[in-house]
Amino acid sequence: MPNQRLPVVLALTALIGAAALWTRRAERRRSDRRQRLQAFIPAPPSAIAPSLMLVRTLPRRGIRDLMLLGRLRMALDAALGATGDRIGYAHLAVVQAIAAAVVMIFASQVLSLAIGIVMICGVAAALSAGLLLIHLFQISYRNRFLNVFPDALDLLDRAVRAGLPIIDAMEVAAREIPDPAGTEFRRVLDEMSIGVTIEEALQRTADRIRVPDFSFYVVALNLQRRTGGALAETLGNLSRVIRRRKEVRLKARALSAEAKASAAVLAILPFFVGGMMYMLNRPLMSVLFTDPRGRLWSGLPC
Repeated sequence: MPNQRLPVVLALTALIGAAALWTRRAERRRSDRRQRLQAFIPAPPSAIAPSLMLVRTLPRRGIRDLMLLGRLRMALDAALGATGDRIGYAHLAVVQAIAAAVVMIFASQVLSLAIGIVMICGVAAALSAGLLLIHLFQISYRNRFLNVFPDALDLLDRAVRAGLPIIDAMEVAAREIPDPAGTEFRRVLDEMSIGVTIEEALQRTADRIRVPDFSFYVVALNLQRRTGGALAETLGNLSRVIRRRKEVRLKARALSAEAKASAAVLAILPFFVGGMMYMLNRPLMSVLFTDPRGRLWSGLPC
């Protein structure tokens, strides 16, 4: 019976790999279209010639696609943007294909589950692996951003105290502050160079990277531009608050590290010991998956 399920599992793995290749080609086509559209951006608008419209009316098929997959695609693009664009659809497809293949082979060959349950487990593993990958990269990008963002605020504070406008101060920060904070400031300045206001550019960046500390900076700058006040003092206070928040996070992480490590060890230990025993004495552990009493004891369907 397991030998009959193996071709089905291999066929599903091949289909997932083909989907990954198709996704990679779609991402390349989208990147090419984006580069062609950016070629129109540096051109200054002419007062006589009519402006070039890059927006066209979507056909009925495109409208249906937008209604069905538009929200999911926008949510996924936003989630990938929160990783600093370090991963794309191709990375997600590869990781999901590997996770689905491993889980389906394990469920089919070791647990001897039905083909329907095997497919459900494969889909669940693919979705979980994709979400986990996005979450890990988002945390990594957020931590890297927060490591240098207080230094960027201090530089903006000194530049404003020296008499520079906030836009010129942001240009200095974009040159001097390392990535990823410097990259985000350069992206804001690039959007402003094509006519986007500073409030909209900063808000788009805050929505994309999803860092609360940067949202504080956006709110403080918008309030100062509307109501006035000492911007240098506001930036200095914000820098101190962000550094204090970082200290509190690190202290909480240090205090809870022992409990988290103990919980992780206790959660992984049964699976690790079971896997080692299965490798050393397979007939002994196979009783849990082949015998009805063992399957009942382990919680598997009989």
